[in-house]
Amino acid sequence: MRGLCYLAFCWWLSALPLYGQYLLSAEELAQTQSYTSLDEALANADFVYILDLRAQGLTELKDIHKLLKLQILYLDGNELSALPESISKCANLQVIYADKNQLTSLPRSFTKLKNLEELHLRFNSLTALPRGMERLVNLKLLDLRDNQLTALPEVLTTLPELQILEVAYNNIAALPQNMGGLAALWKLNISGNPIHTLPTSFPQLDNLEECYLGDTRLSLIDATPLLLPLAKLYILDLSGLLLDALPSSFARLPALRRLNLSRATMSSLPKPVMAHPTLEELTLDKTSLTSLPDDLGQMKSLKQLYCKEGQLEQLPQSIGSLQQLQVLKIEYNHLKELPESIGQLQMLQALHLQNNQLGSLPESIGQLQQLRLLELPSNQLNALPNSIADLNQLTGLYLFDNPISKDHLNQVRTWLPQTDVQF
Repeated sequence: MRGLCYLAFCWWLSALPLYGQYLLSAEELAQTQSYTSLDEALANADFVYILDLRAQGLTELKDIHKLLKLQILYLDGNELSALPESISKCANLQVIYADKNQLTSLPRSFTKLKNLEELHLRFNSLTALPRGMERLVNLKLLDLRDNQLTALPEVLTTLPELQILEVAYNNIAALPQNMGGLAALWKLNISGNPIHTLPTSFPQLDNLEECYLGDTRLSLIDATPLLLPLAKLYILDLSGLLLDALPSSFARLPALRRLNLSRATMSSLPKPVMAHPTLEELTLDKTSLTSLPDDLGQMKSLKQLYCKEGQLEQLPQSIGSLQQLQVLKIEYNHLKELPESIGQLQMLQALHLQNNQLGSLPESIGQLQQLRLLELPSNQLNALPNSIADLNQLTGLYLFDNPISKDHLNQVRTWLPQTDVQF
């Protein structure tokens, strides 16, 4: 009798669906072999959990359905125009990387992959997603950047585990109305889409920490009120947007720490930005600003300020009031001089000023007692001030492409014997 029960149990076990039967933990996966040949993998199907077929010129995936234990699949950089319908037989698939292929659609059976957690499909030619996306109940990351999507299905907003949604640089005109239904979402990237408005449900994204809205058609007058309730919003990208009408309420974004305004259109740095009390990082790359206002000094929490490939001709004296500033990077601009107040930046550790028009440095530069890196390539410096010798913490000084005499450079090296001085 006991033998019959055992046989019945074995039959019942074999009849169970494959779903989850062979799933390995991340620690176990790290100890398994990663196969790099499809033929070799098919010959050892019972042992294949990771298959890496990147950049092999593949145009099809023959017999992939035989790899029943497969959990991670790398297909980046091939020439696949389609994935086989039979891929749904690989029920244990958790991660698929298929960036840089020629995919125009996904198979209808794709939504049966209920163990799928990450789906990477950047740089393809997808125009739509298959029906039934709501079945991917374990999906945590969906990367669809640089495709040809014109819309996102409303059912996408019902995915309970979705944490990262990347749809930048498609042709999406509107987001799903129930966007706020993505309760687990902490990163959203919709940059480069012709989106004019955010859905009214947007403030319900309680866990949103990173939001990338650059190069859209959003009006910040309309969008800002929908951002204000986002209590965890830490990173905000407004690259390429029109900022002259930024509302004063912007300064009330409660958790904002990092703000990117690269390529944004503005006649001057908006006052609501400078009035933000907790902003720690500000990026102003490739703007048309020729100067920064004196109000910049009120940004007491600022730790990093970046401006690359811009039009800045001067920095305000008030920059010395940025007592928390640790990194100042003003590269490929038109600075002719630095304000004497630069020496007041007692927390400054890195000063990047390459490719400007600096003819001299102020004596106050020697007061930067925390400075570790000073980059000055491609300027018009003939000499450095004697106070440079006071930079006791300096580990790197870079002076390439400056008309400084060799004798003076040797003198600088004697001033800073522990510093890597390169010219």
